[in-house]
Amino acid sequence: MFDSVSIIFFILWVLVVGLFSYAAYWAFIIRKALVTGLYRKQALWAGTMGLYFVALSTFLTVALGFNLTTLSVNILGGLLISSGFIILFAWIDSTVRVARRSDPLLRDTLRWSRLRYFIGFVTVGGAISALVTSINLGFAYVAPFGGALLFGAIALLISATRSGDATLRRHLKWMGLAIAMLWLASQLTGILFRVFPAGSITSEVIIYSVVVAGGFCLYRSARSLVPLRHLSLSDASPA
Repeated sequence: MFDSVSIIFFILWVLVVGLFSYAAYWAFIIRKALVTGLYRKQALWAGTMGLYFVALSTFLTVALGFNLTTLSVNILGGLLISSGFIILFAWIDSTVRVARRSDPLLRDTLRWSRLRYFIGFVTVGGAISALVTSINLGFAYVAPFGGALLFGAIALLISATRSGDATLRRHLKWMGLAIAMLWLASQLTGILFRVFPAGSITSEVIIYSVVVAGGFCLYRSARSLVPLRHLSLSDASPA
């Protein structure tokens, strides 16, 4: 029989998976109806990231819930987490560069054209470290996502105020908020586990709530790509 804590964890997992799945679903549906290549690419990124977090959340819930600590599970977890470092950086980097091209003044927000090389180097190092740590100690000991998410969120939120494209401006705002929430959740993981006992329902509720907020923002970032004056979501829905 499942205890009350296990049931609460399951409900939280369902909320996260459901919201990110919904965000991915609409991102791919909207992408089919879009004509502009730029918007289609951003919708693809949003959908891909939604699916990634569904896979990551499912793996962590199953592996930690059933205390799976075999070498093969640790390697799989390491690969999944380390690939996330690369995917997240690629997503952010691509979007920040798109945002600069949409700025009438072509401003280099946070000097991203140079900063991206440093963050990219750190990201690759983090991915390698995550894989090595997973193999040697277990994926549960991998350090959370860090600099790429933080600087990426700041760059996107600033770029949103500078973009001359109204549709892209909305997308950048929601995407920046989504990344900020995911960064906050990754940092809270380490902080709350030091404050509350291991497996504390309080820390899990707080972390999952922030992740859910990130999923909602990702969903809104996909919805914002619809040029509302020309296309309704009913047009994007499958026949």
